[in-house]
Amino acid sequence: MLEVIDLDVRYENRARHAVSKVSFKIGKGEFVLLTGPSACGKSTLMQAVCGSIPWIVPAEVSGSITIDGTKYTDPAAIAGVACMVQQDPETQFCTETVEDEVAFGPENFRFPPARIRELVDKALLSVGASNLINRKLSTLSGGEKQKVAIASVLAVEPKLLILDEPTSNLDPRSAVAVAAAIDRLRQMKETTAILIDHRLRDFIHMATRVLVMESGSLKTNCVPGDCSFEELLKAGPMPIPPRSTEEHRDVLLSVQGLSYHLDGRTILDNVHLSVRKGDVVAIMGPNGSGKTTLLKHLIGLIEPQTGRIDVLGHSILPGRPVGPWILGRDIGLVFQNPDHQIFEDTIEREVRFASMNFQIPFEGADKAVAAFERSEGVFKHVHPHCLSFGQKRRLNVKSSASHGPKLLLMDEPFTGQDPENTRKLLEMISDMQGEGRTVVVVTHDVDFAKTFCTSAFMLSEGRVVASGSPETITDEHWALLTTGGNP
Repeated sequence: MLEVIDLDVRYENRARHAVSKVSFKIGKGEFVLLTGPSACGKSTLMQAVCGSIPWIVPAEVSGSITIDGTKYTDPAAIAGVACMVQQDPETQFCTETVEDEVAFGPENFRFPPARIRELVDKALLSVGASNLINRKLSTLSGGEKQKVAIASVLAVEPKLLILDEPTSNLDPRSAVAVAAAIDRLRQMKETTAILIDHRLRDFIHMATRVLVMESGSLKTNCVPGDCSFEELLKAGPMPIPPRSTEEHRDVLLSVQGLSYHLDGRTILDNVHLSVRKGDVVAIMGPNGSGKTTLLKHLIGLIEPQTGRIDVLGHSILPGRPVGPWILGRDIGLVFQNPDHQIFEDTIEREVRFASMNFQIPFEGADKAVAAFERSEGVFKHVHPHCLSFGQKRRLNVKSSASHGPKLLLMDEPFTGQDPENTRKLLEMISDMQGEGRTVVVVTHDVDFAKTFCTSAFMLSEGRVVASGSPETITDEHWALLTTGGNP
C-alpha cells in the first residue's frame, strides 16, 4: 500500500532536515504505529505521504513515495486514496456545522446523496458523536472537535488512513470508541491505517508494525515478536510532587453557584469548588462537560451569568466582571489549542509577552527563554509557528508561567508530549507547588490525577459530581471517565 524510499524533507530557512533518508514499506491492511520523541519528524513524514508537503506547505523534498502502486503528483488525486486527520482538528475544518463537515469529503467526490447520508451517519456513530450532528463547530469542545475531524475522514473511506494523535483530546470513553472504530477497519482489512502517537498502550495489541523515529530518521521498524515491541511500552516513573503538609492553608479560589448557558444549552450547572494555596488540582470529566468553560470563567474571559468567583482578592459577579488584563497579572492560562495563544513573531518575544504587558522585570522570562533553547535545540529568534505541536505546547507553558503568576490554569497541557517531555512538565508543576504556587489542570489522565494531584473535581453535564483528594474519590466516580454517564 505504501512504499517510501530515501525520503528527505527540509523546510524553507532550516539548516537541518526534518526527515532524512527514511525508507520503509507497509502492506495492504496493516495497522502501523508511528512514534518517537516530540519534533522528531513524524507529522512531517505523513504530511509528505498525503501530499500536504510540498504542495501546500513549502519544503524541499527528495526521494520516492508510492501509494497503492502509484506515484502521485497532485494532492487532490491523493485525497481520494490517502487521508490524514491532523493533530489540530481546527486546521482541517472547511464548513460551519458538524453535518456539513462530515459530508464535505463525500460531496466533493460526488457520491450519490443517499450514500452521503449513510456515510455521515455511519462515521459519526463510529466515533460516538451522533449527538453532535446538528451542532455548530464553533460550539464544540476540543475533544468533540477531534471526534468530528476523525468522522469527516472516515466518511471518505480512504484506502490509507493516517491519524495524528487521534485520541489526545478525548476522554477515556471516547478514546475507547475511536480505538474500536479503527480496530473494526483493521479487522475487515478495508483500510490500511497509520497512527501517530506517543501513547502506544491502547493500540499496541492491534499493531502489525511499529515505526520509531528519532531526529528525522527512522530508528526502528519492528513487527510483533520482536523483543523491542514490548520495550516500546515502558515509560519512566511519574515524579511525585512535594505535597503540602500545612493543615490550614488559605483558600486561594472559591466558586459558588456558577452557572452558564449558551444557545439554549446548560454548559455549567451550579458549580461549587474551593482550591487552597499550593494545591495541584485536576479538573476532569467527559468531553463537553464544561471543563474549559470553567477555566475561562476563572480568568475573566467569560462573565458569570449566575453565582460568584472569589480569586486572589478579586470578586467576580454577574454585571461586575474583572477583566483578564487585571486577573492575568497573578493568573496564567495555558489554552487547549497552542495556536490560540501565540501572539509574537519570535520565541523570545512570546515568552516575554506577559512580563512586558505587566511591566515585570524580564529576569524570569529570560531564564525561561534560555531553558527553552537548551531543551528544544532551537534559537530564540525562531518564529513560534515553525515549532512542532508539542513544542508549541511547551512554549505556551513557559510564556504563561514565566512572569510568576500565583495561580496557573492549564487546559490539557500533556497533549502532544512524549514521555520525556511529559516528565519535564510534571517537574515544572512540582517546582511551582514547591514555591507555594497553585496549579489547576484540566486533564483526562487518571494516573496523573491519582498520583500527582492533591485534589480533583469531576464534572458531568456541567455539574460537579465528585470532589476531594484522589484517595477519597470512589471507584464508582473514577468510572465516570470511562462510562461517560452519571454514577
